[in-house]
Amino acid sequence: MGEPIAIRILKRFIMDWAIEKGYQSPIEQKKQKKYKVAVIGAGPAGLAAGYYLNQKGYKVAVFESLPVVGGMLTVGIPEHRLPKKTLNFDIEHIIKSGVAIKTNKALGKDFSIDDLFKEGYRAIFIAIGAHKSMKLNIPGEDANGVIHALDLLKTVNLGKKAELGENVGIVGGGNAAIDAARVAIRSKNCKKVTVLYRRTRKEMPAFEEEIDHATEEGIDIQFLVTPIKILTEKGKVIGVECIRMKLGNLDESGRRRPIPIKGSEFTLELDTLIPAIGERPDISFLTDKDNLKTSKWDTIDVDDETLLTDREGVFAGGDVVTGPRTVVEAIAAGKLAAESIEKYLSGKSLAREYKLSRPSSYVEPVELTEEEIEKAERPKMPKLPPRARKKNFKEVELGLSEEKAIKEARRCLRCELKTKDGKKAIGREK
Repeated sequence: MGEPIAIRILKRFIMDWAIEKGYQSPIEQKKQKKYKVAVIGAGPAGLAAGYYLNQKGYKVAVFESLPVVGGMLTVGIPEHRLPKKTLNFDIEHIIKSGVAIKTNKALGKDFSIDDLFKEGYRAIFIAIGAHKSMKLNIPGEDANGVIHALDLLKTVNLGKKAELGENVGIVGGGNAAIDAARVAIRSKNCKKVTVLYRRTRKEMPAFEEEIDHATEEGIDIQFLVTPIKILTEKGKVIGVECIRMKLGNLDESGRRRPIPIKGSEFTLELDTLIPAIGERPDISFLTDKDNLKTSKWDTIDVDDETLLTDREGVFAGGDVVTGPRTVVEAIAAGKLAAESIEKYLSGKSLAREYKLSRPSSYVEPVELTEEEIEKAERPKMPKLPPRARKKNFKEVELGLSEEKAIKEARRCLRCELKTKDGKKAIGREK
């Protein structure tokens, strides 16, 4: 039966189908509990925590510093990857379930942690993400024409005009770098985009398929290159001086350390340079009164098992704790926070319980013909052709047709056979 089932693609099909059919998940109203919970940050971690706490019966208010809901999902991921219609479908469901969301409310500016406790909130979950761009720390970085990747993505996602030149350079190899490059190439003014990455493609942290999409769209990725000086004229970017690198021994990240090659300097002409070398949380709101311990990376220290900080009743999770990670990991942190907060407010031990989760229901097996078995293979995600992506933000990954989704699902090797009914069906239990 070959490769693993394309679970992510199948989940995508189910959601596309649900939106098309106008399906709405039933909202169960649990008996209201007396305690209020505050969530700071309406990104994936905060929304997940708010939703699951609301499902448990707690009155939840989510405070968001931005004018929009969704955090990085809304302002950090371009629409050609995550259409607003799809994202809003989930956000609207969370709001309809009873979660109150207050936008334009920033921690440290509009309220403090102490304020929330005084207002009667018995537990607080901090999920402000990692929205502070890291600097290159090279000469010329403050010149006109240097735009950090998150600033570019936020500008475009909020429907504002991004000022980009014809020749754009991106520094970095992560998802933010590739997203910025693919947004830049869609700009009306932009004619050429060059990504500068100090290691090889093998070490790039960006998703493999996103790198493929970028090269399909004509983006030039130069490997083993790093900038050492931004060239300017009258305060405006006119280029960048780079040096070529070679890979040495493994560093603390588990990747081979890039080492400059003496005498290999060269220059590139650019109108705009976009650093995308990483993000970290902005914890400038914290004061000694907050009693929250932080790390040298500006992340909030928590108990990894419970997400409890060293302050009573205050939990934290998502990128503000781990640094930039995936959306899935942020949602998982929000779900864990909801479980820990419920235990905390119920006076129970916060210790996590680990249980093996198996399918709960048995499905009658699908009979496959010999021909179907021989031809069964993992499908490739259908994509918009590169020529149809030019200068627009149409979704690139199109999703499976119903026929192909069903065909792929039929390749499943039946883990629900571990259920009681499944064991009976195959004669292992009477």
